[in-house]
Amino acid sequence: MSLQAPLGIFGGTFDPIHNGHIFPILEAAQQTGIKSIAMMPNFLAGHKHPAQSSSVHRLAMVKLVCEQYPIFYPEPWEIEQAVVSYSVDTLHAFRQRYPDTPLCFFIGSDSLYSLPTWHRWQELLTLCHFVVCQRQYDLTHYQTSPHWPVVQQLLAQHQVSCAAELHQQLAGCIYLAKTTEINLSSSQIRAQLAAKQCPADVLPSAIYQYIEQYKLYQQSANI
Repeated sequence: MSLQAPLGIFGGTFDPIHNGHIFPILEAAQQTGIKSIAMMPNFLAGHKHPAQSSSVHRLAMVKLVCEQYPIFYPEPWEIEQAVVSYSVDTLHAFRQRYPDTPLCFFIGSDSLYSLPTWHRWQELLTLCHFVVCQRQYDLTHYQTSPHWPVVQQLLAQHQVSCAAELHQQLAGCIYLAKTTEINLSSSQIRAQLAAKQCPADVLPSAIYQYIEQYKLYQQSANI
């Protein structure tokens, strides 16, 4: 079977999307030679509280980022399902849509170390590769977890050091990208926006302007 070029998938609540989301993914994409990435806001993540801003606003902000960085394209699939978003369900749908395309799922290192807590996590590496970006975390927290030996075994079995392998098979690899750690979180940014203390440089300018235009994350109404 002749494989197509890999497709990246980058999902999240994006409430709001910020530079800590964008720049590590751009770095990892350059290291792996991935030229197209679906940026996919979820409707409701299975492991998080509901987003503070509506799916309409979060998708609109993602579209603004995709206009600025053409490697991304907005993917509304999870929002359109209007149910709790589980990565395994999304990946099954994308595997049917793209049967000959390696799927490269971008995650942070914290997500890698908590992978055994994900819904039907055992299926994930049969559907995709993982491209892992560095993220600040307390490693000792994960090392004391009962899931740590499982993660170590996954790395022993699936980690690859050559990004070309992501192009040569449909799924099953874990690639640890060397990305710059950016210590930002959406919850921190929401709190700063509510207090009118958010530094503009943590957000793309178009996102900052959009938030100001629609008065998102303020005391009154997020619609």
